[in-house]
Amino acid sequence: MERLEVIVSLNPMEHRDPKLLAGPGDSREEYLRQSNELRILLNISTALHSSPQPPDIMPEWCDDPYYPPDVIHYSSYLQDVLQRALMGILDTLKFKMGALYLAREISEDQWHLELAAHYGFSTDLLNCIQFFSVPSGIMDRNNYQQPVRWFPVSKITFAELRDRMREEGIDEIICIPLMSQKKVLGLLYVSNDGARRLKPERSEFLTTIGHQLGVAVENAQLFDSVERAKIELEISFDAIQHSIFLVDRKMRIYRVNRKSEMVYGKKETLIGVKYTQVLYGMEQPHLECPIWACLWGAQPVQREGPHPRWGGYYQYFAFPVFNPTGSLERVVYYEKDATEARRLEQRLQQSERLKALGTLAAGIAHEIRNPLATINFNAQMLQRELALDVTQQQMFNDILQEIKKMDRIVQQVLHFARPREPQFLPNQLNEVVRYCHDMAKVYLLKAGVEVCLDLADNVPLIVMDFSQICQVVMNVIINAIEAMPDGGKLTLQTAMREDPPSLVLQVTDTGTGIMEEDRDRIFDPFFTRKPDGTGMGLSISRQILEKHGAYVDVDTAPGAGTSFYIIFPLPNESYVLSPEPQVPKNVRSDVPS
Repeated sequence: MERLEVIVSLNPMEHRDPKLLAGPGDSREEYLRQSNELRILLNISTALHSSPQPPDIMPEWCDDPYYPPDVIHYSSYLQDVLQRALMGILDTLKFKMGALYLAREISEDQWHLELAAHYGFSTDLLNCIQFFSVPSGIMDRNNYQQPVRWFPVSKITFAELRDRMREEGIDEIICIPLMSQKKVLGLLYVSNDGARRLKPERSEFLTTIGHQLGVAVENAQLFDSVERAKIELEISFDAIQHSIFLVDRKMRIYRVNRKSEMVYGKKETLIGVKYTQVLYGMEQPHLECPIWACLWGAQPVQREGPHPRWGGYYQYFAFPVFNPTGSLERVVYYEKDATEARRLEQRLQQSERLKALGTLAAGIAHEIRNPLATINFNAQMLQRELALDVTQQQMFNDILQEIKKMDRIVQQVLHFARPREPQFLPNQLNEVVRYCHDMAKVYLLKAGVEVCLDLADNVPLIVMDFSQICQVVMNVIINAIEAMPDGGKLTLQTAMREDPPSLVLQVTDTGTGIMEEDRDRIFDPFFTRKPDGTGMGLSISRQILEKHGAYVDVDTAPGAGTSFYIIFPLPNESYVLSPEPQVPKNVRSDVPS
C-alpha cells in the first residue's frame, strides 16, 4: 500500500517542494528568494506586533510646567515600538547598523527630520545623515513613489558624511522611505561594515519593508495621539477644583476626580458605591437630588442650596451623557461650593442697602434727632410745671415713651448703617452664654420661661468681640421670650461639630414659630411682625456675625417652636490662645427689639 505523508507546519513556506510551487520559467533560486523574503516580512511583522503594552503614564512631552512633575511623557511608547521594529529589521536582514528618522511637520509646507530609533551608528554619523537627508531632496513628502536609494561612499558629495563613513569603515548606506497612504512619514537608513551587502536588485523588496514599517509608524502615531488626548483629558479632569462624579444608570459611581477623593474619600472606597450613600448617607435618592432628576428626565439639571453633609451653600449640576443609540448612558455630576460667593453677593447687596441707609441716617441725625431732643426736653418741663390730672399725666407719659422709642429707632439705624469695628480677643462662647443668661433672668422670670443650659465641655476659645456677640445672643434670647407669651422652655446649648469643624450655639424655644413666608425675610432690615418692633435686631446680629466669619441658620415651623444656630467655623486643628477668656470691662449688650 502506498504511504501518504501529511506535513503540518505553521510556516507556509516550510517543507514545500519548490517543484510544486515554481511556475513556468521560475527557477529554484527564485522560489527560495521569494520564500526568504516572505519569511523576512513575517519576522518583521512579528517584531512590529510584539511591542509591549503602553505604560499607564507617559514621559517627555509633559516636561512643560503645566503638567504635574510626576507625569512621564507618553511618546516613549512610540519610541519603543520603533526601536523594536528597527532591531527586528536589522536582525532579519542581517544588517549591523541602522537609523530611523521621522518627519515632524512645523507648518503646512515645512518639516524636519527627528531621530526616532538607531543602532550601531555613532552619534556623529547620525547627525551627518540627518543633515545629508534634508538638502539632498531625498525626503520629498509630495513624491509618494520615492524609490529606495543606495549611497556608496565614493558617490556621496557631502564631505563630512563621506569622511565619517570612511573613518568608521562603512562602504555604503541604503535609504528606505517609510510610506503610508501615499505619504512619506520618515526614512530608514541601514548599512553594514563591508562584510555583507544587499544588491540594488532588492529595491522592490526593501520598498515593501518601507511600506510595512510606514503603516506601523502611522498606527503607532495615531495610538500615541489618542493616548496623549486621553491623558490630557484625565489631567484636566483631575485639575478641576470641584468634585465631579460619573454615575451610571444603576446610580453607582464609576469615576471620580482628585477633588472628590479629597472631599469624600479615596477612589477605592467610592467606585461602585451608590451615589446616594456617598452624598446623603441613604439608599434611596433625595427628593431634590439633581442626579436622580437627570436620570429620570434625561435633561441637564441645576440646583442650589445647603450641602446635605457639609452645610454651606452649594451649586449642583447634573448633565446626561447619551450613547450612540440615543439612550442615557450615564450622568456627570458636578458640585461647587458657592458659600463664599453667596456671602459676598449678600454682602454686596447689604452694602448697597447700608450705603443708602448711611445717607438716610445722616439726614435722620440732623432732621429728627435734634428736634426730638427738644420735644423730649419741653415735654418733661411741661409735665413738671403744669398741674395735670391723672389723664393728662398719662398722656405726657405716653408722649415721653414714644419719644424714647423713636430715639431708640434712630440709634439702631445709625448703628446698622455705621457699625463700630469689633475688638477681637480670645473668649469662651460658654462665658457669653452664661453672661447673657444672667442678664436675661428678669425677662425670663416675668415671662414664665424655664431655661435649660447645656454647655459642652472643653470647647476651644474663639476670637471674638465679647460685647458684640453678647448683643447677638441677647437679641435671639429676647426674641425667643417674646415668641412664648404664655411661657415655655428655652434651651441654650453649645456643641462641637466635626464635619465641618465648627462651634455651634443653639437657642431653641417652644414658642409660636415663624411662618414659612417670613422665614427668608427675618434678617431683612426693618422687617418685623411685632407692633412695637423696629425690625433691626436680626439684621444687626447677622452683620456682626459676618464680621466674625460666623453665620446664623434657623429651623422653624408655625406652632412648633424655633431653633437658631449661631455657627463659628473652626480651623482643622482647634486652637486655644489663652487659658482664660479675655472679657472686656464694662461690657454693654444692646438688646434691640
